[in-house]
Amino acid sequence: MAELDPNDEILQDFLVEADEILEKLNEELIELENRPNDNELLNSIFRGFHTIKGGAGFLSLDAMVALCHKGEDLFGLLRQGERTVTADMMDTFLKVLDFLITMFDETKAGQYPSPADPIIIDQLSQYINGESAPAIQAEPEPQAIATTTNNDEISEDEFEAMLTQLHGAATPGASEISPPIATKQPASNSNNDEITEDEFEAFLDELQGKKSAPAPIAPPAEAIATPKVDLIPQPEKPAHAPIEKKEVAAKPAPVTKQTETSVRVDTSRLDDIMNMVGELVLVRNRISTLEASIEDEEMAKAVSNLATVTSDLQSAVMKTRMQPIKKVFGRFPRVVRDLARSLKKDINLELQGEETDLDKNLVEALADPLVHLVRNAVDHGVEMPDVREQARKDRTGHIVLAAAQEGDHILLTISDDGAGMDATILREKAVEKGMMDEESASRLTDSESYALIFAPGFSMKQEISDISGRGVGMDVVKTSISKLNGVIDIVSEVGVGTTLTIKVPLTLAIMPTLMVMLGEQIFSFPLVNVDEIFHINLNKTNTVDGQQTITIRNKALPLFYLRPWLASSYQTTEKKELDHVVIVNVGTQRIAFVVDQLLGQEEVVIKPLGAMLQDTKGLAGATITGDGRIALIIDFPELMNAYANRGY
Repeated sequence: MAELDPNDEILQDFLVEADEILEKLNEELIELENRPNDNELLNSIFRGFHTIKGGAGFLSLDAMVALCHKGEDLFGLLRQGERTVTADMMDTFLKVLDFLITMFDETKAGQYPSPADPIIIDQLSQYINGESAPAIQAEPEPQAIATTTNNDEISEDEFEAMLTQLHGAATPGASEISPPIATKQPASNSNNDEITEDEFEAFLDELQGKKSAPAPIAPPAEAIATPKVDLIPQPEKPAHAPIEKKEVAAKPAPVTKQTETSVRVDTSRLDDIMNMVGELVLVRNRISTLEASIEDEEMAKAVSNLATVTSDLQSAVMKTRMQPIKKVFGRFPRVVRDLARSLKKDINLELQGEETDLDKNLVEALADPLVHLVRNAVDHGVEMPDVREQARKDRTGHIVLAAAQEGDHILLTISDDGAGMDATILREKAVEKGMMDEESASRLTDSESYALIFAPGFSMKQEISDISGRGVGMDVVKTSISKLNGVIDIVSEVGVGTTLTIKVPLTLAIMPTLMVMLGEQIFSFPLVNVDEIFHINLNKTNTVDGQQTITIRNKALPLFYLRPWLASSYQTTEKKELDHVVIVNVGTQRIAFVVDQLLGQEEVVIKPLGAMLQDTKGLAGATITGDGRIALIIDFPELMNAYANRGY
C-alpha cells in the first residue's frame, strides 16, 4: 500500500487534532466508568469518534473510519438511553482506544493504518445489536468518502451544497438537503451568515448519522420541539420569526469567532530561540560584571534596564516551551484502572495541579519514572479490599498524584493510603540480601531505610509477577530523576500510607547554580541540589565504616573532598581552621562536600563539553561566568558513582 505524504498539510492538521482528541478520549472513557449516565460526557465522546472518523475518511484511512464508525454507533445508542455502560463494555472501549492509538501512530509514521482486530469489531456489533432486535439497523462499514446516499456519508456535491447554503448563497442544489436546525438569526438580520458551533455539529450529526435511518427514534430531551425550518429565513414564513428572535436574545452569535489565536511552531525553532536567549543571558552577566568595576550612574541604569529586559525575554521564551503536566498525568487514570482491575483491587485516583507548567523536555522525561511509581503504589501500596476492611479502612484505596510549582522547581507527589512501609523490615531485608551488615543497617534512619527500595535488585514482593517483584524499576526511577537534577524524598507510616516527593527544576536550559572554587578552577553546583552551606572545623570529623563523616544537627553525613577529584592543581595542604562545606542532595541522600571558596549564585546556560573533556566523569557540561571564565557544571549522581569509592 502506498505511503502517506508527510508534507500534506491536511494530514498534518489531522494528526494534531486527532492527537488532542485521543488524549481527551482517554480521560473521558475512564471518567465514564464513574459517570455512566452523564449525557454531556456521552455526547463529548460521541463527538470525538465522529470528528476522527470525518478526518480519517477525508484522508481515506479506511481502517480508522471503520472502527470509529462502530464506536460512534454504539455511543449514539448510549446517549439515547438504548444501551447501558457496563464494566465489560468499558474494557472493550479501552481496547478500541488502544487500536485507535496504534492506528494514529502508524498514520504519523506515514503508513496507512492496519485494520482493527475483528474480535473487537464483533464485540462492538454485539453491543450495538443488543440482546433483542436492534433499535437501529446496523449499517455496512463505510470506506473513505461514499459516492451514494445509501449509507450515512454525504457526497462531495452534497457537502458543497450544504456549505453554500450555510453561507447564504441560493443554489439549485441547496434544496436537496433539508437541515433540521434553525439559525439563531432574526429575519431582520438575514445578511448575517454565522451559525453557532453547536448548530453546525448537530447539523453534521443529522447528515451523517441519521440520514439513512428508516424511522426516527425519540430524540433527546433538548431536541424536542425544535421546528424544522430553512437555514435562511424566508419573508413568507413570519411565524418563525418570534422563535428566532427569542433564541437570539438568549445566545447572540459571536462576530469574531473565527479569529486565529494560536499558531503551530516546530519545537526545533523554540530550541533555537532558547539557545539565543541563553547567549543573551551570558552577555548580560558579562556586562553586569564589567559595570560593577565602572562607577558611572548612567551606565548602571542602562545595565539595569538590560538585565530587566533580558529576564523578561528569558521568562517569555521559557513559557513557550512550557507544557502542562497534564500531558503526563492524563495517562494515569487508565494505568490505575487497568492495573487495579487485574489485581482485583478497588482504587480511586485523584489528580491535583494538572495545569502546572514545566519544560517540555522534562514532561517527556518524567513520564516513565512516574509510571513506575504509580504502578508501585497500586501493587505494593494499596491493600486488597478484604484486608483494608479488616483494618477498618474503606474497601476502595485512594492514590493522589499532585504537582505544584515552588520557586524555580516543581514538586511532584505520589501518595497512597495503603499499608505503608516498615523501616525495620526494610533493614532486615537489606541485611538478608547482603547489602550491608546488621550494625550498619541498625544505624539507618527511617528515611534512609525507605530509600533502600531504590537500590538495584531490592524488592519486598514475595511473588514475582508481570507487574512487579523482579527488583527492577525503582532503581531506574532514581537514576532517571537524578539525571534531571532532581531529588526524591519518602515519608511512610505503617498502616497509614506512603508519600513520595520528587523535586525537579522548572527547566534544564537555563539553570541557577552555586559557583565555587577548587584550586584555580570554577565549578557550578546546580542550585536544586544544594541544601545548606556551612563553615565548619574539619578537625572534628569522625570515621564510620571507613567513611569520614561530619555531624550536622546530630546527623552524621558522609564527607568528601572535591578538590582531589576534580582540580588539576590539587596539592596536599594543611587543613584550615574553618572550611567551606556544601550539603548536597544526591537522589535520596544528603552528602557533604568540601570546597576551597564560595563565589555566589549565578544563572548559567549549559554548554556541551569539548572533545578533551567529553569523557570526564561527573561533569554535566560547561558555562561562561560573568567575568568571562569557564565554569564546569557538576553532575552529582555520576560524580558519586565515579569517585565515591576512592576514599578521599
